[in-house]
Amino acid sequence: MSINILPFPDQVVRGIGAIDQAGDICKKYGRRVLVIGGKTALEIAEERITISLKKANVEIVGIEWYGGECSKNNIDNLVKKVECHKADIILAVGGGKAMDTGKAIGVFTKLPVITIPTIAATCAAVTPLTVLYNEKGEFVENMFYDVCPTSVIIDSDIILNAPSKWLIAGIGDTLAKMYELRAAAKGISTTSSTISAVSNGEICYNIIKKFGKDARMAVETKKMNDGFEATVDAIIVIAGLSSIFGGEEIRNAAAHGIYNGFTKIPVMHTVAHGLIVGYGNLCLLALEERSDVEILEEIELALDCGIPTTLNQLAELSEDEIKIGAEASAVSKAMSCMPFTVSADMVIRAIKRVDNLAMKASQ
Repeated sequence: MSINILPFPDQVVRGIGAIDQAGDICKKYGRRVLVIGGKTALEIAEERITISLKKANVEIVGIEWYGGECSKNNIDNLVKKVECHKADIILAVGGGKAMDTGKAIGVFTKLPVITIPTIAATCAAVTPLTVLYNEKGEFVENMFYDVCPTSVIIDSDIILNAPSKWLIAGIGDTLAKMYELRAAAKGISTTSSTISAVSNGEICYNIIKKFGKDARMAVETKKMNDGFEATVDAIIVIAGLSSIFGGEEIRNAAAHGIYNGFTKIPVMHTVAHGLIVGYGNLCLLALEERSDVEILEEIELALDCGIPTTLNQLAELSEDEIKIGAEASAVSKAMSCMPFTVSADMVIRAIKRVDNLAMKASQ
């Protein structure tokens, strides 16, 4: 049996006020912290992080905006900042792109990384990979690592008070762990890891099916409930485990393939990753030629959770733009994880079928 590394975070600290544990957590790994994050995230979290680190006698050697895109250029620039500040730990704060940037910096500098997600839009806080884009915001590649963030701090109250679209996006991205891994696993040999990955994906799906509507209500009304807490666990932690077990072979499939392909369309850059993936889940079902009844059931779940069910709900695209997106989707590495070859025409047909069924469901 060949060596296979399954990395996990040392700990996940979650709940209301969890961010106030940042200092005690950081001091276990270093004393000179470089904080990297998104502009909005830093505005929200910087003061509490600063107070917590000061109480723990941990020095903040710099606070840097991650650059707005998880790109090679921004990563390289921030690696230089780490070296300049002589930091010995990285604290990555914000959404998926900010945390992915921080994880890449940690790998290149061989420093521990602690993540603090301020939105629950993906499982990026936990996973051992970075989704790399170019400066235009187009998907380039997934960079896989053999190490996860050292610790993850999930403050429920901060996430609750973020715009509701981010939690809805997280639900869409999390549902993909069932739809995609179930499909991708059919194309490879069954192992303990693939069974674990698919099983965790099913757990994510079951949590969203039971609690997703309540979680949406919580984030829209800004009133905490048990469904919200359960859904955040599914989005960040349990989906992260599914991704870790899935590895490069079955981590993604058609839903992410469609997302990656449609980043070739500039107007799509303003649409949250998980909203496109959430719609892509439905297209995956159409690509699998599942029945209208089954797809309509999943459309109903998407509607309950606020996930877009037609392409126009994401953006109004011309036929030429749809063709460009479909062609890029079909040749994406994620799409190659499907257990059969997918063409651009198949993607377009899937989009049309899903849109027609969604319109039927809304009547």
